[in-house]
Amino acid sequence: MVRSSQPRKQRKAAGSAPNHSQRKRVRARLQLEDNSFTTVRNITVRAGDTVKVVRGDFGFPNSKKSDGRGKRNQGKRGASGIEGEVLKVNPDGTLHIEGIAVTKSDGKDEPMPVRASNVVVIKLDDSDAKRMSKLAERENRGA
Repeated sequence: MVRSSQPRKQRKAAGSAPNHSQRKRVRARLQLEDNSFTTVRNITVRAGDTVKVVRGDFGFPNSKKSDGRGKRNQGKRGASGIEGEVLKVNPDGTLHIEGIAVTKSDGKDEPMPVRASNVVVIKLDDSDAKRMSKLAERENRGA
């Protein structure tokens, strides 16, 4: 925790923090379809979780155009909220999501990173029993 309120010192502390601290900062809003965790507001994103992009080039859920590419990637604006499984979580706060890729000049597809703040988690990877028990504990504490 940095005691200064200067933005440059906040950014420096966030960037030079240890990996286990940076991983905890990769959080996203929790919006499950079954409403099982109503008091848990956000959660640390892990590989295997299913997310929906709600902001940025692959967000725009109000748009009817869905050609799969965002405006930055020579497509029309609005990919209508792409949903996919998280393939990789980077400690810098970005996620690699299944179905979101850009084509490089040599023809290969490369996953495009999406900020964790631009997605909502719609389905949890429940293979980790310890994670689910901690979530249930948080749910009971908040109710």
